[in-house]
Formats: sequence, C-alpha cells, structure tokens
Amino acid sequence: MTRRLLLVRSASAAAALVIVLVLAPGGVAAGMSASDVPDSVGGPPLPEVLPFGIGETATFSIGYGPITAGEATISVEDTLVYFGQRVLHVRTRARSNRFFDAFFKVRDQADSYIDADSLFSRYYAKRLREGGYERDVEIHFDHRTRRAYFPDGRENEIPVGVHDILSAFFRVRSMPLRVGEVYELPTHGDKRLYPLQVRVLRRESVGSVFGEVDCIVVQPVLGDEGLFKSSGDLFVWFTADARRIPIKMRATIPVGAIEARLTDYTPATRPFVVPTGRERP
Repeated sequence: MTRRLLLVRSASAAAALVIVLVLAPGGVAAGMSASDVPDSVGGPPLPEVLPFGIGETATFSIGYGPITAGEATISVEDTLVYFGQRVLHVRTRARSNRFFDAFFKVRDQADSYIDADSLFSRYYAKRLREGGYERDVEIHFDHRTRRAYFPDGRENEIPVGVHDILSAFFRVRSMPLRVGEVYELPTHGDKRLYPLQVRVLRRESVGSVFGEVDCIVVQPVLGDEGLFKSSGDLFVWFTADARRIPIKMRATIPVGAIEARLTDYTPATRPFVVPTGRERP
C-alpha cells in the first residue's frame, strides 16, 4: 500500500510537470497596450506564425517505469478578450487512472490567459484535487503597475512580461532552440518570482506516436538548481520541426524517473498569426 501511494504521488508530480512546462504564473489590468511592453522582454523575436494554434491538443501517458498511473492533456482552447486585451486561453488537465483512483485520486486543472502579442501571462488559475488535498490558486498579472494580485488581497511585485508555468511552456515552443543556447524567462509561481532558465542541450532521435522523430532536448532549471529540486532534473523533448510538439518529458526522482509520453496529438484547426505593425519582444 505504501509503495502504491508513493507511486501515485510521483505520478501526480509528473502531472504537475505537464501543467508547467513541464517546464517551463497570471492576469492583467485594463488599459495596458502592447506598446507598454519593452522590446527586450521575452527572449528572441516571435515567428509570424506560431508553432501552435487554436484547437491543438496533446495527450500524455504518465508513468513510472512500466506502470501507467494516469494521463494529462495540454490544449489551446481559443482566443478571448481579457480586460480589453486579446489572449490565448490554454489549459492543462491531469488525472490518475481508474486503478490509482482507489488509492490517490488526482483531478488537476490549470488555465492560463497568454498575451496574444507577446506570449507573457495575463492570468493564471489552477484547481488541484489530489487525494484528500484541495487547493485553488488564481493570479491576475498587471504588467502596467507591475503587480500580481490574488483574490485574498495579497499582491507581489513583478517585472513586465512575467510568465506563469503554462505561458513559459508555450513561449519556449516559439523559440529557435539552437543547441548550446540558454534562455531566461521571469516566471511567477504561487507566491514568488524566480528566473527560469531553459538550456538547449542536444538533438536526439526519439520513438513516438509519429514514429522515429528528430527532437530537441531542453532542460528547464532555476539558476544552478533543477526546476523541481526535490524531484531531480527535468528534461523535455520537442520535435525539431516548426511545430515544436512536446514528445516526452522526464523527471528524475530518488527512486527512478517519471515520464510523460505523448500518446495522441490533434493539430490546430486554426493557425495563430502574431499581429504585425509593431516591434515584437
């Protein structure tokens, strides 16, 4: 029983990786325009057509060794207008399978409203239901006043162009990801701000639902430490083509490794074109 609970908790941690960037937190105040964001924010320039679009859904199987504990999805839901600004609504869901529900039921969901011009976060919310543990988080990012606001009245100072876990994931997908390069994104968790580094390690051929594919392996880190220090290192395999599809994610833990592998992929029904006519960060 103890071993099973440990395994399911590990699978829950893997689901959290998917909810992040498994990387690589949100809101916005009314009245902020794209021109309020410095051109230096957010890393390299965005491509005119993003690798993802409306309707894209990626489904992952989460497991520890040969045992499958659950699945997670990352989807691009639609475009919305949030406080006068156009945003991309992206969502992740993670759930344990029927067998593990009997020991440690997981039903997690996270949503991000990502600025449609620059891909930073304007709003982030997550709903965690893990065994008997429940937690709801909601953050509004105001890039004009440089504050993050919480429903309970708390607020934190943020830099312009801050990311949440999901917006960071999608921002990384828009980058050139050349081997040897290191990108850094200001990222906000539930309570604090941290610099998220994305190290582009190597090219590697990986078996997948598409067959053998050429991938780019990246490692998200916090300074000189792993993103999830207690769980070890985290690695993400993106396809090396223009789509940057996440094929596999792997987190090492003291007793082995947790993996999330792509099992199903629905391409976008509508491509997303970045607006022209202004400098894009």
